Amino acid sequence: MDGKDPAIEVNRRAMDFIWHKVPKEEKGGVEYITYVKTDIPYLYFSGLVDTNRFARAEWEKAFEDCLGEDGRYWVSHEKLIWLGRFRYCKTVNEPFDPLKMRAGKYTVDRLWQIFERSIIPSCSLPEQFLKNVFDQMFRQQKSLKKMFEKDLQTLKSKGQEFEELSMDSVQPGVEKIGNEVFVELTKENLQRLKHTLDTYPSPRRKLEMSVQENRTTRLQQLSDVAKNPQQSKFEAGKDFRETTKKSLKDMLVKASENVTAGRKTTGEVLDLKNLQNKRPTKF
Repeated sequence: MDGKDPAIEVNRRAMDFIWHKVPKEEKGGVEYITYVKTDIPYLYFSGLVDTNRFARAEWEKAFEDCLGEDGRYWVSHEKLIWLGRFRYCKTVNEPFDPLKMRAGKYTVDRLWQIFERSIIPSCSLPEQFLKNVFDQMFRQQKSLKKMFEKDLQTLKSKGQEFEELSMDSVQPGVEKIGNEVFVELTKENLQRLKHTLDTYPSPRRKLEMSVQENRTTRLQQLSDVAKNPQQSKFEAGKDFRETTKKSLKDMLVKASENVTAGRKTTGEVLDLKNLQNKRPTKF
């Protein structure tokens, strides 16, 4: 492990912050953070890792030397600092919200720009799949029913029922005016697009949502303090350590100190250990 790696050094403070915040176990006089097998891919898709630079296989291989006889991964302080080379450390912007788009007509090229810059990076569905769907729907002007005809026939053969007409009703209208093709997006189309992104969020969108939720919580806390500046937080009989524990989202992301800065967030910190609370059990 090379401590002089610039990617490690730029993330050293954030990874050290994580180390001091999460629970640890001791083995042979050394402290470790421990993970189970399903934690590793979950962390990759959580927003912690820069998935544009590192493949999942690279991330998982980095933990091979930490695997213990008990099947858990034992990560030392030195190893955690080294893992900082994988961390996403760029500015985290607000999550893309399709509901903020205007309803109305868009040229195909203008709509593709929105897909390329905002929708595809926010969605975990394969980029080539989304591009193919876009091209067939808006450039080739195929109907959804025709595009997925084979899939629909497979469903029919398995005895599954569905509303065929509904596919046409959810497809945005396409109209040619002169030499230009326009796509008509309704509020319903935008709502369905948001539902798709919320159902299939990319790792980056997950991090953006966490940052936004954490910032909202902090703003609410500041507002509550301003309204009740003299209100005591002390509760008799409570261990002070319990009352000072951070919530999951507080620990997940360290938002910008300037709470009015909006999109200007830097240095968000993701808590590796507490993400286990939401980890899946199978991959």
